[in-house]
Amino acid sequence: MEIGRWITERLPWNDVALFHVKEAPEPDGYDFIFLGGGVYNEQVDKALVQYAETHLTALEKKKIALFAVCMDTRGVYMKGRFWGGWLYLSPLLEALENITPIYADILHGEINPKNLSEKDRALLMHFYTKILKRDVDDVPYRTLMNKAEVWEFVEKTMVRMKGSY
Repeated sequence: MEIGRWITERLPWNDVALFHVKEAPEPDGYDFIFLGGGVYNEQVDKALVQYAETHLTALEKKKIALFAVCMDTRGVYMKGRFWGGWLYLSPLLEALENITPIYADILHGEINPKNLSEKDRALLMHFYTKILKRDVDDVPYRTLMNKAEVWEFVEKTMVRMKGSY
C-alpha cells in the first residue's frame, strides 16, 4: 500500500480514497481510478483482474491509470519468449477489453519476507536456491521502491489527463 500512499500524496485533489482491491467499492462514485498493485506468478494480482472484469461496465465510463509493482520492470527475452516487464500488465489490459487507460507504467517494488504468503515464500526460495544457486535460509529483503519514480508516474498521468502530451 506504500506505492498507493505515494500516489495519493502527489494527486492534486483533496478528496482521494485509497483501497486494497479486495476492499474496493464499486467504481461508480469516482471520476478517476488508479488500478494497480503487486506482481505475483508473472502477472498483476489476480484480484485486480477480477475487479476489472466484475466492474467493466462502470469502468468504461471512468478515466483510468494502470500500474504494476515489481522488481523486474524491464523484462527479458529468454528461451524464445519475453518474460516480465510490461507483460505483467497484460491480463489486466485484456480484462479491460476496449477501455484505453490514460496512462500505464511499471513501477519498482520490493520483496519483504514479512509480507509473503507461504506459497510466495516457497516460490521465491525455489528461485533463490535452485535457479540462482544461492545459499540462503530465507527470502532476503530487497527493495527498489522509489518515491520519485511514483510521483513521476502521477505527474505523467496528470499531463495525459489534460490532453497535453
